[in-house]
Amino acid sequence: MSAQHQSGLLQWERPGLADAFYRMARLFALSLVFILPLESITAAREMAMVGMLLFLVLFLWARGGDRFRATVLFWPLLFYVAVTVFSLFTAVDMDYSLKELRSEVLRGLLFFYAGVHLIQEADNLKQFWGVILAGLAVMTSAGLFIFFNEGGSLFNHAVRAGSLHSGYGTLGTYLVLVWPYLLLAPLLWTGRGPRWLWAALLLATILMAYVTYNRAAWLAMLLQAAMCLVMLTSHRLRTLLLVGLAALLAVGVMFMAPGSRHGESWDRLVSNPLKTGGTAGDLLTLWAYSYKQVKKDPFRGIGLGRHSFSKAYPKFRATHQPLLWHAHNTFVDLTLQLGVQGLVAILLIMGVLLWALWPNSPPRAGQEVQAFAAATAALVAGFCLRNLFDDFFVDDTGMMFWLLTGLALGGRALLRSQDGARKII
Repeated sequence: MSAQHQSGLLQWERPGLADAFYRMARLFALSLVFILPLESITAAREMAMVGMLLFLVLFLWARGGDRFRATVLFWPLLFYVAVTVFSLFTAVDMDYSLKELRSEVLRGLLFFYAGVHLIQEADNLKQFWGVILAGLAVMTSAGLFIFFNEGGSLFNHAVRAGSLHSGYGTLGTYLVLVWPYLLLAPLLWTGRGPRWLWAALLLATILMAYVTYNRAAWLAMLLQAAMCLVMLTSHRLRTLLLVGLAALLAVGVMFMAPGSRHGESWDRLVSNPLKTGGTAGDLLTLWAYSYKQVKKDPFRGIGLGRHSFSKAYPKFRATHQPLLWHAHNTFVDLTLQLGVQGLVAILLIMGVLLWALWPNSPPRAGQEVQAFAAATAALVAGFCLRNLFDDFFVDDTGMMFWLLTGLALGGRALLRSQDGARKII
């Protein structure tokens, strides 16, 4: 078989029109990855999203053939959509929940499957990776400048870094989303110059994360760093034990740092948790109340959307501080909103993602697909941990999650198609 024929089997032939549509779709998608975290640019974000989806559809049409990539998430996502639709019939405010279904669930699916189909070559992942790092560099440099310019201190949390994002909570979540890609970047950029830039950005990002004083983000980023170390070694059990001990020590040091206490009396955490006080005490009170509500009718949801909590439980809202307007935990929020079946759906999605993306062997230098998948596996775990203490599975952080996981599974699909072509040859 000729080399030219082999090349034709391994790489589909793009007509000029399809190629132009694909380049435009990728350009809009790269722009979207960069601008998605920025505050007050809704119009630009919507234009980038529409451009990405429009040109991607045109590309698939011009290319022709049955090339839809369902991915391993097809059935879990279908179950999740079915659960959210079913919850409309028990929603405390059906109009509001329907709006949330369109803006969060359906839009999330569009972002996810756009990511899946945007990857046509392994080098595409390196392009997205580079934009992620460029965006992080901008957010970090701007964030540190704004923080210290506003009188921020390294010793108390009176001022908390928000950078160009909408606040310290969303900034902390954004850092959790991109941190694994920074950690594993040396697998793709191996020269001495890139290593110095990487080290500088790594230190700046650690400082940026610290001055958010977002303890949940600290824990999530520590977990992700530990996961990346484990994934990069061949002796994973031994590494896991060593990294686990080091992580426990790091947690102890972390919570002795200035600004790590937000009004809590930790000595009461065991004896009387609801009297712990501070942010932790508020969360424990909120979760205890949420558990009681779920226990009353486990399969009946109050309707999708964080504001459904305030609509369903006005007495609780009237007797507690204003910030407690939802459960401040993605998994508790979804259980309240969708019923226990909603919790099952989201756990299934996260579990399947981890299973599909976890590398069987350490990714090596130059392996874009394997490295991106490993970073995204750490992203999923860190995102879940961070959202145990708030709910940022919404808006731009939610859309970024769906897009990046879609890109990772798109890379996996590309590898499978190339392996299939080699077997034919």
